[in-house]
Amino acid sequence: MSSIKHAVEVCRFLVLLASVVFSSACKHESEEVNPYMDLFNNSPLTKSGFYKDEATSWEFRVFPLDVEAKSFVTSLNRIDGFDEVPSPSASWRIVAKEVRSVKAELPKSINKLLTEFLFRIYVCENLGGSAVSGFVYRNGHAIGGFVILDSQILNKNANDWISYKESSAFKPDNTEIKIKIEEENSNTKVNALRYILLHEFGHILSVASGVGPDFRGKTRRFENLPFYQGIWKSEKKSVYDGSEFSLRPRIKFYSSSLPLRENWNNIYPILEKTPFPTLYSATNADDFFAESFVSYVHVIMQKRPWELVLYDKGKPIYKTRNGIEKDSLEKQRGIIENIINRSDP
Repeated sequence: MSSIKHAVEVCRFLVLLASVVFSSACKHESEEVNPYMDLFNNSPLTKSGFYKDEATSWEFRVFPLDVEAKSFVTSLNRIDGFDEVPSPSASWRIVAKEVRSVKAELPKSINKLLTEFLFRIYVCENLGGSAVSGFVYRNGHAIGGFVILDSQILNKNANDWISYKESSAFKPDNTEIKIKIEEENSNTKVNALRYILLHEFGHILSVASGVGPDFRGKTRRFENLPFYQGIWKSEKKSVYDGSEFSLRPRIKFYSSSLPLRENWNNIYPILEKTPFPTLYSATNADDFFAESFVSYVHVIMQKRPWELVLYDKGKPIYKTRNGIEKDSLEKQRGIIENIINRSDP
């Protein structure tokens, strides 16, 4: 959770985690204070008993903003230092229809996971970003979660949306980023929504599956958990922050913080040598899992494109791909594969 600019396309889960406050010097460097502990312990949305008579399949669990969801987001924004108060969306039924279209774009095993772990999708306006994730608990254990979407933000096709998101980390100049995650005939708003939902669902799975640390404790630690071991010291500190990838801590999405032209050569070629599948996955440990998950489904399972090209004054100067298939991510792929396979008959 971070002090970065409150821009439109932000996947808010990242923004929330990037502002976690470090504990005092007497604590271990991997131990971070969790400012969201009270919210996830007390919000009705986090209680399994709140969800009754839910539809048997996840794509029908789309609802307009209610009092409890509004209170959750308002509290979340207050913790994060933002003023936005969500409001009901007149177009929530349109988003609900698009969500049903998303189901048709996903493998059976992923739809089964969504039905098991995604309790509800809320649609609102003035969220303060494109999406927020939360968790649902029963008897002290996370058993799934919910997603809240802003209908006003879901207005770009897939390639434009992800290109905008990637570009938001850099100051505008003559160097341009374009990312292709869909072929022209499938470059739609529905597939942008599909990618956003898969990313947010990755956050839910990381906690519900026990891969990542929970949000109800006073602190959260990553360094000894298999998925993050050898890569993350804490939620915001990576083992690559020294000379190998010294610019990583300065990369802040939705902040336009770094000039792209003078820094890209110390970012993207270095990124290829690390276990981070995307630049967004390198921003914090929670998004490392979420980005790895969506990348696994998108690239490995569905064999869809994920290609980034840098242009200088319209001329291509650098190309790269999603790194989920790197040898260094073999363990992470195995963990994700095991989670997905548990949903198969």
